[in-house]
Amino acid sequence: MIRINSQDSQLEQYKSDFLENGIVRINNFLESEDASLLSDFVRSQVEFTNAFFIDNENKEASDKQIGELSAEQRRSLYMSIYQNAAQGVGFLYGRQKINDTSDEPLKELLSRLNESSTLSLISAITSQSSISHADGQVTRYRVGDFLTRHVDDIPGETREIAYVLGLSPQWHADWGGLLQQYSLDGTPEKSWAPAFNTLTIFNVKKVHSVTSIAPFAPESRYSITGWFRR
Repeated sequence: MIRINSQDSQLEQYKSDFLENGIVRINNFLESEDASLLSDFVRSQVEFTNAFFIDNENKEASDKQIGELSAEQRRSLYMSIYQNAAQGVGFLYGRQKINDTSDEPLKELLSRLNESSTLSLISAITSQSSISHADGQVTRYRVGDFLTRHVDDIPGETREIAYVLGLSPQWHADWGGLLQQYSLDGTPEKSWAPAFNTLTIFNVKKVHSVTSIAPFAPESRYSITGWFRR
């Protein structure tokens, strides 16, 4: 069973921080034992599909499909991905959408995020009264994976508030994978290292990226991400 901790004692501080910065981190979001079990499951049981941008398209391929490419084909694939990224466009990371066919721990987490108490909490912190539901995906960033600078506010979408639930038990900022915030002109501002069992929520108009995972990082960066939507 996955349980979300009460945030009543911190609510006013979270509201103030979000109003000032458009982003806030909710520490100890889940019961500690539940967070550890969910993290263990994600790191050992989830099969990820690699998402990337190439030939002006968002594409996906499994580890098996990439592994079946020749060495030259793999080199060409990654070179194309990195060339796009050098121009400020692109991403490379593993993901699995959470839906009705997902494994029980993932479905249960998404169900907890969609409970009225959780939606009310997020609405209260962000002053977004139109929030009605949340979606989610599990993400994995391995060495070299990244997400270039962008905003999540996409025309035609119903995204209001983005979220990241950190599931890496130990992470050093030098390993990369930072949630980096930018001003509208691209100047780097604040950054946040992955933090275990911390729910980071931020306005979808915020310019942000996930910095590349360093070649010396001893493990991958895991999280559950998505949007609270209207």
